[in-house]
Amino acid sequence: MTLPLTLVRPRRPGRAAVRPGGLPWSPGERRRVVGRVAGRAEFWRSGRVVRVAPVVAVVCSALLPLLQVTLSFGYEGNDSRTGLWSLAATAAYLPLHLRHVWHAAHARRPPAGRWTFAVMAVVVLGVTPLAGNMWPRAYAGLVVSAVLVLPAPWSYLVWVTLVAAAAPVALLLGLPWQVASWPAFSVLCGSGALLLLVWLAAALTRLQAAREALAQQAVAQERRRIDDDLRRTLGGALESIAARGERAAAALTPGGAPGGTPGSAPGGTPGPSPGLAAELGRIADDSRRTLAEARRRVRGYRQPSLRAELETAATLLSAAGLPTRLELPRQGVPETIPPGPRAALRAVVTRLLRADGVRACTIAATVADGRVLLEVRADDVTETIEVPA
Repeated sequence: MTLPLTLVRPRRPGRAAVRPGGLPWSPGERRRVVGRVAGRAEFWRSGRVVRVAPVVAVVCSALLPLLQVTLSFGYEGNDSRTGLWSLAATAAYLPLHLRHVWHAAHARRPPAGRWTFAVMAVVVLGVTPLAGNMWPRAYAGLVVSAVLVLPAPWSYLVWVTLVAAAAPVALLLGLPWQVASWPAFSVLCGSGALLLLVWLAAALTRLQAAREALAQQAVAQERRRIDDDLRRTLGGALESIAARGERAAAALTPGGAPGGTPGSAPGGTPGPSPGLAAELGRIADDSRRTLAEARRRVRGYRQPSLRAELETAATLLSAAGLPTRLELPRQGVPETIPPGPRAALRAVVTRLLRADGVRACTIAATVADGRVLLEVRADDVTETIEVPA
């Protein structure tokens, strides 16, 4: 008996992706997954997360007081009277508290922060005997505002005092002793969580500002480099051409000082001397050479500068808290850096930014045998990158 044979084209490796369950992804699913992952990565890299973080901190800071109002209406030992007092006090102090959080999440001090904190403290502490036995949980917002507004020693003193007072105050207001420690625990954990959110938003804001400052500094350094280079090279040539052109124009002007014996043009009009004509020819040749040099340098400016790349790397590491020293040779370095060495340098800088425990870094450039060697020394580890000259 003869069995039929079926020829199957072998699948090229790496073409099909596999789901976690073992089934292959379809092309449409693969594109959707890749797009979703890329979108999330772009979200975290962009400035949108910096704008969203303060909003999240404000929303979370408003949730705990609203929960406190709900408990003031329905918890054991409370009634509508205590709920109404809690609602009125929350409506009075919550805008001040959210104002403190909003400014602190943007890494700035709230205007008139101490006065608004004093008003907030009067409202929160003054309504304590009337707002029910769960009202000490509202001390968490007062602690957060104290840390954000007051200087360091006083803010920590307020924090410790309010956390320690939450349980005894709740007992005096009629809370059973079995759960009297719950308000203190809520104040401690709630204020800590809210402060972490605010500090995270402020850190993201400062990071974004530092990134923009570094970008502006890199642009300014590149502009200064191009300005100095043009002034040193093309500037002198253009000034010489302009001065020689002015002398030639003066020689052609009646009554001017010609560079040689003037001749006569047809019709009796004086014409330029042979020496003046030769000078005009030399000016034209110099203008063409200067134009060619300008085009060459403009093409070179489109390539990244090695010196600017090294200075940006050193500035970025220093801004991240890693003391970095840049050592350049006296004879200077090449004007540009190829894409390969530039990518290697940026990879080293990225690893250093992610590393922990690095105390100091040195970026040294040496010129030898027509090439530049970049050495990045971080503590006892040295990485070498070769840059063609």
